[in-house]
Amino acid sequence: MSKTFVISDDVINTINSLPEEDRIAMSAAIAGEMICGRNIESNLNSMQRIILSIIRASVKRSTDAYMASGVAV
Repeated sequence: MSKTFVISDDVINTINSLPEEDRIAMSAAIAGEMICGRNIESNLNSMQRIILSIIRASVKRSTDAYMASGVAV
């Protein structure tokens, strides 16, 4: 079983622009949620939850566009 998701340059740039503590938290949140299927929002502070919501929306848009392009397997 395969699940495709797209992490665009915008997401990577957003994460890289954050302070180190937030970069680590966002990377763990993405891995936990998108790869492991875990909801780790309870481990995030309120600002990190907002950032994660923005990242989630961007990943969804990028993934939807990729899937619509017909390139996805």
